[in-house]
Amino acid sequence: MVMETIDEIVKNLGTSEIDSNLEQRLIDGMLVAFQEQTTDDAGVMLNGFGTVINALGIRVKNHLKNIASTIKWRLNNKSAKVRQQAADLISRIAVVMKQCGEEQLMGHLGLVLYEYLGEEYPEVLGSILGALKAIVNVIGMTKMTPPIKDLLPRLTPVLKNRHEKVQENCIDLSAVSQTEDTSLFPQENGCESVLNCWTC
Repeated sequence: MVMETIDEIVKNLGTSEIDSNLEQRLIDGMLVAFQEQTTDDAGVMLNGFGTVINALGIRVKNHLKNIASTIKWRLNNKSAKVRQQAADLISRIAVVMKQCGEEQLMGHLGLVLYEYLGEEYPEVLGSILGALKAIVNVIGMTKMTPPIKDLLPRLTPVLKNRHEKVQENCIDLSAVSQTEDTSLFPQENGCESVLNCWTC
């Protein structure tokens, strides 16, 4: 309920009246609440956290390392819902991370997400692919970690997963990759194999 209230206040009034002391307490409180939440309020926490971070914009730069640490810790959780929510949070704050000049941190998160492409739960895998797509959209393929030549071959078997969220995000990620310089694509596995796989 508190997070819903904060979400509505920030949406309606913005963050211009929030001083640095209140900002610090707000971020710290959200991180604690995000880590301690129950699965019933996962959507509320995700929405509120995303709204506050996006509203604060560049002011959140000093807090991004703590947020990224929390995300990485939650990506390693045994609960599928917790892992999914952590990946979804990356999707919501990627633009702010770019505004703050944290491309290296996003590259690191991209590498962490890449390691989770073997996720067994389709909803979680779809969120991981969505987070990778969000990172690629803001930093581009040339700065992406892992490089496209490593990422595309890993997407080919993922596309065989028939879950709608997985296929949609995988195809979107492949399409974003295609808009970049074609010299980045591995010749032996070409992007065509990824995009043609969905017809299998």
